[in-house]
Amino acid sequence: MSSKSTEALSKGIDSSTKNPILFVPSLVPIVIQLLFLLLAYVVFPIQYNILGLVSGVIPNPWLIWGGYFIAALFGFIASCMVVDMINDKINERQINLNKSFGVVINRLGTLILAAVIAAVCFITFVLIPVALFIITIAMVEGTGAIDSTKKAVDFVIKNLGEVIVFIVIVIVADIILSFGFGLIPFVGAYIGAIISWIAGVVFTVSSVHFYLALRKTSATAPPTPPPPPQPST
Repeated sequence: MSSKSTEALSKGIDSSTKNPILFVPSLVPIVIQLLFLLLAYVVFPIQYNILGLVSGVIPNPWLIWGGYFIAALFGFIASCMVVDMINDKINERQINLNKSFGVVINRLGTLILAAVIAAVCFITFVLIPVALFIITIAMVEGTGAIDSTKKAVDFVIKNLGEVIVFIVIVIVADIILSFGFGLIPFVGAYIGAIISWIAGVVFTVSSVHFYLALRKTSATAPPTPPPPPQPST
């Protein structure tokens, strides 16, 4: 298993637990999703009756997916804020919630365009590794959407093995956590949603550690020595 991947995840957990302010931006999407889940499961569930033989109540899928979509919009802003906050911390600057919010709002157009490019890359499946680092690079480097995409492609190509291991660990861990807690009777959907957002913050923090560590390694790598001179004939 890649040492860089596990090291980044370890640092992500450590940074998150030592800096609980990193979770503050995600409180808004958490509350939104929980509210819509409550409406879907308790207030406006759907009753069904099949030929008078089978009847019951199921949660309203429109409210579930609608709540997830709205929460994801606010979650995008929260995720960008977390990247900026942990980047400040890693570079020994003080974490400032208001400053990071201002940075995200001022660059919102660029970040939305970067997110659209990332979504297109994600759909292709092959470019999922690129998609997952475009926003991180855009926030850390302060680059535009196109330059961030180019840097993400270059970063993934140079560190393909490390990147694949990191992404597999993150995806598997997120599925296990959210699905596992989601199986708890009655409150599983609510707990699963909360755990998923918390894990998302940890993974976002880890991705910044991961990117900065490998960027530094690439930057400090010694140049390839020139070939030895050919003997004269």
